[in-house]
Amino acid sequence: MKHLNVNTASSHGFTLIEIIATIIVLGILAAFFIHFMGTALDDSWESVEVVKSEAEAEGIMEEIIAYYTSKINDDSNLDNALSNVVSEYGSVATMEYIEFDTGGNEQPDSSGTNNNLKVTLNITDEGDDFSHNLTTILTKSRSESSDPKVYY
Repeated sequence: MKHLNVNTASSHGFTLIEIIATIIVLGILAAFFIHFMGTALDDSWESVEVVKSEAEAEGIMEEIIAYYTSKINDDSNLDNALSNVVSEYGSVATMEYIEFDTGGNEQPDSSGTNNNLKVTLNITDEGDDFSHNLTTILTKSRSESSDPKVYY
């Protein structure tokens, strides 16, 4: 039969110093975590604003392209399709007639008789912290009413 020795100290738990040290370390880590989360939450609105202005720019560009497509498919407005886009959306977009030289370089066409219209949108947020620039080139691809319609 074994006898229990009462004089030997056995360690079956944590000492008070270990518990206090653990609480202090957890407190320091919690302070860093709370500071990090507070900063992340303060800046999280920026990503929402970026997505909002980008979606607004893409929506306007889609409207311009759809409007142009409807005008180019209307047999009575084949010659005026590009000028109709300028008159309808010129307040929210920068538009200029362009042509391309033999090297593929873009050249401005001041006469406005070219079939290529460069449309550039610049959408900025209220605070002007960031902006989205979208550019597309619209081309009069139908010259006669017998040409196939443009599908968008």
